[in-house]
Amino acid sequence: MNNKNVISLPASENFTPELALKHTLKLCEEKKIQDVLIVGYDSDNDLITFSSRMTRAEAVFLLAKAKEWAMYGGLE
Repeated sequence: MNNKNVISLPASENFTPELALKHTLKLCEEKKIQDVLIVGYDSDNDLITFSSRMTRAEAVFLLAKAKEWAMYGGLE
């Protein structure tokens, strides 16, 4: 994703859930995030998801873009 309007969070293997959420909250407070999709696992390894104002189709689109970012390091 070479779009200057896209803000990429670091692919970090040592961020705790709290650090990742605090970093995202800071971006929200700076008005740099319009909507959010949170995907994770709970302590029982069950998938959890939360989102802000988005349809399922928009969530799928966002996940596809995130997959591209993860696979190609932010490059299209």
